[in-house]
Amino acid sequence: MTNQEAKWILEAEIEKKKKSIGNESNFLRELTDDRSVLMYIEILQSEGKPLPAGSGYDSYTEWKTQIEKEIKSGETSLVRIETERAELRAFEFFVENAPLVDSPSEA
Repeated sequence: MTNQEAKWILEAEIEKKKKSIGNESNFLRELTDDRSVLMYIEILQSEGKPLPAGSGYDSYTEWKTQIEKEIKSGETSLVRIETERAELRAFEFFVENAPLVDSPSEA
């Protein structure tokens, strides 16, 4: 593969990375909401209140388990975004700095 071919591939990947990183604020909002719901569940449960009508869950444990999974998923997404930021920097550096003509040893 030539540097030019690699640059074309990475330019497309750069756009994908930027779009994915752009979703970070959505993940942060969802994570904040999920953590608030988890606190709400814990308050209701500690006060011995019944599940809210129409909650869709059979128990507080089931509800908490689902919210904890969503929190874990959101945290994992934020870690992935940090990795994508590093990849983006590397891809942009290559695209900006790699020579268009490959050296004879690379051909």
